[in-house]
Amino acid sequence: MRLLSGSKVVEAAPGWRESLPAGRPLIIDLGTGDGRFPYERARDDPESLYIGVDAEATLMAAYAYRATRKPARGGVENVRFVVAAMEQLPPELCGLAVLVRVNFPWGGLLRGLLRPEPATLAALAGLAAPQARFEIVLCYDPERDSAALAGGAALPAPDERYVDTTLTPAYAESGILLDERRRLTQDEALAIPSSWGRRLLHGRPRDVLFFGGRLAGRDERQG
Repeated sequence: MRLLSGSKVVEAAPGWRESLPAGRPLIIDLGTGDGRFPYERARDDPESLYIGVDAEATLMAAYAYRATRKPARGGVENVRFVVAAMEQLPPELCGLAVLVRVNFPWGGLLRGLLRPEPATLAALAGLAAPQARFEIVLCYDPERDSAALAGGAALPAPDERYVDTTLTPAYAESGILLDERRRLTQDEALAIPSSWGRRLLHGRPRDVLFFGGRLAGRDERQG
């Protein structure tokens, strides 16, 4: 597993998983982009451990470096940054998170969550500890966001009906039981510490959909 330590990508030492602070709730931010979300949340929530995951180390470099500084200069000890693509999540992360968060996904991650693709949903569920929660924030407009899917076919605009009729049964097949969905106000969306989200929302109103759920227990799994 590759970690971003300051500005350097390093291989995780053997026993990395066992070296994590015991007893702390662990939150994974998948597709973290520049890593602002886990960094800011870690500062506000020192009792938990946050892990940002993204395939692009260069995007996370600034916040990863800031996290290693002294506390007076913005250092945060309860955040980690993992360099990994959605398609190749490291086994060290399997079953760790009490909360898996995805903010304003784009590209392949957006496609996998919205289409929805079984491999993406299985990877998402695989990060979760028993009784974990999932929270996903989507901001996708098929008429405006032609670049979102890197040349792929446009997807339906996410709304409550699409969550109920398409996403809920598909997610359930992967062991994720959706039980919440609602539109976010502009203020609520802008309050999420996401640089990419603020870029999307800057200067024009957009529909932002939040939906969440929990990991199914063994007796609730389909198939």
